[in-house]
Amino acid sequence: MRAYASRFYDGYFVGVEGDVAFYAAHAKEADGAVLEVGCGSGRIALALARAGAEVAGLDLDADLLALARGKAAEAGLAIEWGEGDMAEFDLGRRFAQIHVPYRTFQHLLAPADQIRALHCMADHLDDDGLLLFDSFDPLGQLAAEGFTSPLCKDTDFVDTATGHQVVVYYSRAADPQTQILEQELIFEEIGADGVAVGRTFTRLLLRWSTRWELEHLLAGCGFEVMALDGDFAGGAYPGYGNQIWTARKV
Repeated sequence: MRAYASRFYDGYFVGVEGDVAFYAAHAKEADGAVLEVGCGSGRIALALARAGAEVAGLDLDADLLALARGKAAEAGLAIEWGEGDMAEFDLGRRFAQIHVPYRTFQHLLAPADQIRALHCMADHLDDDGLLLFDSFDPLGQLAAEGFTSPLCKDTDFVDTATGHQVVVYYSRAADPQTQILEQELIFEEIGADGVAVGRTFTRLLLRWSTRWELEHLLAGCGFEVMALDGDFAGGAYPGYGNQIWTARKV
């Protein structure tokens, strides 16, 4: 599923505070290779390789993989890249750890797809291998702000390729029955003269899961939960918001 224009990816999808350090620290301790599922343009995979880990990256988006390959080549980093669906892939090898950063797991919009993905990841893990991923339960935020929000400015950044300022507008609608969050994004490019030179419209669908739902899914797919934190610094999970999962294949 294409959810964005790849040339805006690095400017807008910048991660969650502390995520790079968290995944890199675990990768440094891995007794073998690390697979990043949903590697995007390589933001975290390159950091893992710089930390000395043997890294492979998997993503469904060929354009983002091309960006990742270019960055790795420029940095002189040897990373194995593969194109594939996280719910159905076969790399013909196993890994000591599998990482699924930046809420990538939430692109799976039905429990059946989540189950297929978890089984697939388990098949690619060594015995006692670790699965690490982060997700987000927005119910606390939705309860406070409402299940819909009108279009408003989210942020802005400079497109390094063109020098244009890019203003990002955002709206959302959440369905509490399906647990699907639908986000509409508009990337408006502003030229040097202050005049808009183009707009790109995108739509992003994500599914959130409660703590208990994910614990049940992990247990049913051959994993034991080792830790659930509320942030990348090891803070307690308050029952909503960021979910930082560490699970072991059993």
